[in-house]
This record gives sequence, structure tokens and C-alpha cells, in this order.
Amino acid sequence: MPVVGQRDPAHITAVLEKWLAARIGVGRVEVRDLVVPQTSGFSNETFLLNARWSEDLGPVPLVLRSQPQTHALFPEIDLIEQQYLSMKLLGEHSDVPVAKVLWAEADPTVLGGPFFVMERLEGKVPGDHPPYTLEGFVVDMSPDERRAWHDHAVEALTRVGRVDWRAAGFSHLDKHHHGALGPEQRRGYFRHFLDWATGGEHHPVAHPAFERLLSAWPDDGDRIELCWGDARPGNQMFRGTEVIGLFDWEMVSLGNSESDLGWWLFLQRYSTDGVGAPLLDGMLSRAETIARWEKHMGRPAAHVDFYERLAGFHFTLVMIRLAEMMAIPEMAVRNPVADITAQLLGLTRP
Repeated sequence: MPVVGQRDPAHITAVLEKWLAARIGVGRVEVRDLVVPQTSGFSNETFLLNARWSEDLGPVPLVLRSQPQTHALFPEIDLIEQQYLSMKLLGEHSDVPVAKVLWAEADPTVLGGPFFVMERLEGKVPGDHPPYTLEGFVVDMSPDERRAWHDHAVEALTRVGRVDWRAAGFSHLDKHHHGALGPEQRRGYFRHFLDWATGGEHHPVAHPAFERLLSAWPDDGDRIELCWGDARPGNQMFRGTEVIGLFDWEMVSLGNSESDLGWWLFLQRYSTDGVGAPLLDGMLSRAETIARWEKHMGRPAAHVDFYERLAGFHFTLVMIRLAEMMAIPEMAVRNPVADITAQLLGLTRP
């Protein structure tokens, strides 16, 4: 769900040409074909551009991601450590398919907020609006192609959980201020997120959902893995049925990677039941998705029901923030996410 962009293309072009020249170590960089988003995601702004700094090279297609200037979707944002550094480490120490990150800038005075630049991948991304279950290249696939596409998508998801995060250098994701690494830390983060999103006011789904989740939280403290956070087809890029890129690492964390499976399952439920669309012929069912995840992870998904419910609660908090940013107060309570979450947790629907 986007907001209107207010960036001046000429200004951004001039700033980037100077900044890129200094970073690359050349006298001049020419920025062409800058696409300034007239609508931008709430958690990031994404700019497409071509840059040329050598007569021997053609224009190089790049992507710039910047923190939004006027709003925050999450209570704690660090674009450099959460996204840039995560993608850099994954590219260097894993088989997780990510775009190659090139340069980062933490100084907010350069472009109005921290940003980083990465290589641009060329492929197709399943849509969110309208959802890929209703329109787009996934709908146009044959059932056999769709099965292969979905199989590859789930396998790519599991690559994140199989990363040796300690050896790869992800210890910076241990957020001590929320408690000890593991369930205590995740509970601390979500309690903070709940208070921040609601401003202390009672929400008819989020608050009772959190209480029920607290009473059912699994004791899996020794299960610490890398978690992508926003695991869904819309954050994957495909060439044919093969995954060539995983994007959007603003929710990356350490914990039980079943949380990624739970988020994936909830978002699939949202993209079907939530929008009145059937599961497309060839797509993996919930049970098949869990079985594929278990096969690739080499262990059972012991608490998948809990983590799917946790995903619904988490997404409900996101919807509360979106409703405030869009100045649509009723959307904070009356939306498909809150409705599905209430249903999963046996709460009274809003």
C-alpha cells in the first residue's frame, strides 16, 4: 500500500551523480532514466536508474532503496544494518539469491534519509495489487508450471533458515534491549510494537490476540535461526519458474525459522481467502507447503500453527500503522487481516 512520492527527479539526479562519482572514484557519473516513484511503499522508497561512468561500459542498471522521509511502518528501522548488511552477508556467505549490493550511505543529509544502491535484477515479481492469485504471470502459467514455480519459491524460502548465521556474521541482529535471544526477545519486540502501533489504546483484535499468543508461546529457545521476516512470493523475483532474487529484508531477525513458514502461510491465506480468490490449480496447499518446508529444512514444523497465528497478529499491527498513515481510522480494525487473525485465534471478529 503506497503513499504519494514527493521527490524532485532533477535534484535526486544531481545528488546521485556527485555521490556515485565519489564512491566509484571517477571524475564524472551520468545518471539517466531515473524513475522516481509517484507512489512508494511505506517501509521503503525504491528508485530505478541507469548510471554510466566509463566510455568502455554501457549504462549500468541500478536500484536505490531509501528510508521514507515522513513515516515509519515499524518501530525500529535501520536500513543499513537490516537490509544492506543482510543482503551483503547473504551474497557473500550463502546460496540465498539476492541482488548484489554496491554502496550504502548512512548520512541522512545526502538524500533525506539513509539509502543503498544495488544491482538491478531482471525478472518477474508476483503482484500484490491486484494479488498474484487474481492477475499476472502466475495466473497465466499452466498448472504444471505453477507447481514448479511454487516448489521453487518454497525451497528458496528455506535457504534463509539454513544459513549459518553465526559464521555469516549476523550477530548484530541480536536485539539485547528486548531480552535474551530467543522467545523472550521476540515477545519483547512484539510487546513494544503493539504499544507503539496502538499508542496504548485497546485494539479489539491485536490485544486479545497477543494475550492468547503469550499463553501459547512454544519453548523453542534453543532454535535460533535466520528469519527473513517478510517471506512471500511478492518479495521474490523469478525468471521462468526459478527464483533469482529475494527482497525486502526490513523484518529480518533471529529466531525460529518456522516464523517465516507461518508468515508465508498466512500471506497465502490472505491472498486467497482474504481477497475471495481460490488457490490456483497447481499451487501447493497448506499441507503440501509444510511438507516441502520440512523436507528442505530436514526437521518437522513443530509449531507451525502458532507461528501462522503470530504472523496474523504481526500483520494486524502493520495494518494499524497503515490505517493511521492513510488517515482511514476504520481500516485499523475492519480489514481482511484482522478478520482472518480473529478467526484463527477464535476471537470475536471485528
